[in-house]
Amino acid sequence: DVRYSVVRYVASTTRNAVGPSVVDPRTGEIIESDIIWYHNHLRSYRNRFMIEAGAQNPNARTLNTPEEEIGEMMRMVIAHEVGHALGLPHNMKASAAYPTDSLRSAEFTQKYGLTPSIMDYARVNYVAQPEDKGVRYIRMMGPYDLYAINWGYRYLPEADTPDDEKEKLDQWILEKAGDPVYEFGGGYGGFDPQAQRESLGKDQVKASEYGLANMKKVVPNLIEWTTKDGYAYDELEEVYGELISLWRGYLYHVVTNVGGVYETRKTSDQEGTIYTPVPDNIQKNAVQFLNENAFTTPDWLLNKDILDRIESSGAIARVQNLQSRVLNYLLNEDRLMRMIENEQLHDSDYAVVELLEDLRKGIFSELYNGQKVDAYRRNLQRAYVDVAIGYLNNIEADNKVAGTDIIALIRGELESLKSQLQRMQYSTSDRLSRYHYKDLIARIDRVFSDD
Repeated sequence: DVRYSVVRYVASTTRNAVGPSVVDPRTGEIIESDIIWYHNHLRSYRNRFMIEAGAQNPNARTLNTPEEEIGEMMRMVIAHEVGHALGLPHNMKASAAYPTDSLRSAEFTQKYGLTPSIMDYARVNYVAQPEDKGVRYIRMMGPYDLYAINWGYRYLPEADTPDDEKEKLDQWILEKAGDPVYEFGGGYGGFDPQAQRESLGKDQVKASEYGLANMKKVVPNLIEWTTKDGYAYDELEEVYGELISLWRGYLYHVVTNVGGVYETRKTSDQEGTIYTPVPDNIQKNAVQFLNENAFTTPDWLLNKDILDRIESSGAIARVQNLQSRVLNYLLNEDRLMRMIENEQLHDSDYAVVELLEDLRKGIFSELYNGQKVDAYRRNLQRAYVDVAIGYLNNIEADNKVAGTDIIALIRGELESLKSQLQRMQYSTSDRLSRYHYKDLIARIDRVFSDD
């Protein structure tokens, strides 16, 4: 009903909350809004609190989240939706304003929250570690929100028209120029690592390291925290599945640094450029993190006690799917093309050829140490070869790639890999590993014979 602005609680299995509004298209005036909280969104926050704060916060180690915590989560979600009702878009760049380690400080988080803006997606403090006492775990409104509402709604009595306000409004923007607390980024485009959903802190690699460290402590406790006598393991299966999704998110936060570009929005009268490539050392550090955490077998996740309670099979396929998705995201053609461009325009030292070499040495490390290749790693290595072959097979269909250096780089990488496979295939005593290497050689030979 357009006559009333209300907060509605809806008895629904939908896991979401929304803040739609009615706007007069002639003037931009926001006439009315409904904030809708769907009942099952409680499950989303309960599960996330357990997964991301269970290692640090005893109150998160239960399916019955205490009212103090779940109530604060609801209030902050509703505040986020009120922000939409007042015209504020998502600001996914806000969280990058805070140094990552500051989120481990009780004094800092209690005063400034997890991010400068409630309009960021930064729901639970997964950076804090078990030894960090008194930190805040739930987001809250911050200085960016006060600034944005003041800019949008402050009454200026000296201004008779919107155009009369512009000089003052522009002045307020320039006063905050260069201060990351007041920067904005919508999180669209997928190229700015500092404008990502659910990321925390300025250093995405460090934040994901902290998040993974906590997850590794949570997994062994999930059975105890999610089950009760007389009931099945449905809750355990649900929480475990969501934990895997959050793990994938941590990996994606890191991937975006590779071939990434920082975006700092400016008007033409402000000094400096808008787009700046991510420094080479950060990109290389990101790839090292991925080799160590995404492309190794996640033994910590493959908890036999959990898996034997929720499924008859599927663990290998699940890990294969996750690793393949991360690998495809990392070797995305837009990312590789940005790296090629940055090498030429900005003298970037971390080029695609270095990326491919670092990945080969990480993904195929068994080639160099003569170790057995387990089922998870065989799947990952096949996925890497298949992604590379996919580029060569799609030359004619993908004109955007055909006219770039990507094809030459991928072809050269496959030739180097084939040479390594041929030379080292007998360095392992494991028969299945040798058969696996022969299969990879055959796949590469097949694509080259079709040229």
